[in-house]
Parts: sequence; structure tokens; C-alpha cells
Amino acid sequence: MSVNLYIKDFKSLKVWQKANALEQEIGELVKGFPNFEQYRLTDQLVRAVRSIGANIAEGNTQLFVKKEIVHANIALGSAGEVRNHLLTAYQNGYINREQYDALDEKLIEIIKMLYGYIKRLKLEIGNDSDFSDS
Repeated sequence: MSVNLYIKDFKSLKVWQKANALEQEIGELVKGFPNFEQYRLTDQLVRAVRSIGANIAEGNTQLFVKKEIVHANIALGSAGEVRNHLLTAYQNGYINREQYDALDEKLIEIIKMLYGYIKRLKLEIGNDSDFSDS
């Protein structure tokens, strides 16, 4: 007896694709940071940007929508963390204003997409509130 099993593919999500592209871009960018930042800002920035896509992927692979929402919310927090680290990089002169503005714009787009993704998931479970814990 064959069973058709549908497996969601996080790679098809536009928000994951944008997060992944940003991860690659920041991975290249930090190669120009000073060596003394290797285990400080560089490491924190790389971990935070990787966390965005990783949490989208982990949540999308869950069986339960509420868990998917939790992981999307964690991805939101990671996006905020990346914005903070990029501001630090700009303030310390590791990136220029144009780089900072372009990356911050991409992060804001990802954050907006995550808001929409969470809202859609909440509608799936019959919760259309923007500010509840579920």
C-alpha cells in the first residue's frame, strides 16, 4: 500500500530565500572585519543571520502550526539582532553607510515578510490576533 506524504519544503518560501541570500551576503561581508572581531562581532553577526533562515526552516518542518509560529517569531528576534550588529559594524567603521542602508533595508523586508507569514499561520489555526501568544 502506498501512501502519498506531503512534505513541506522551506526552500520554496520567499522569506527563507531572502534570509538565505542575506546570510550569504553577510558571510562575505564579515571577511573584511578586523581580526580582533573574529570571536566577537563577526561571530555574533554570522550566528544571528544564520538563525533567521534556520528557524524558518525548522518551524516550517514542524507538524504543528503553533510550533511553526514560535520558530517564525524566533526568526524575527534574530533579524532584530542582525540589525543591531550591523549598526555596530557601521558605527565602528567596518561597513560604510551604503552597505549599512542596503542591508538594513533587506532586513526590514524580511521582518515584514515574517509578520505576514505569522499572520497567515495564525489564520490557519483560527487566531487572527496580531498580539496573542499563540
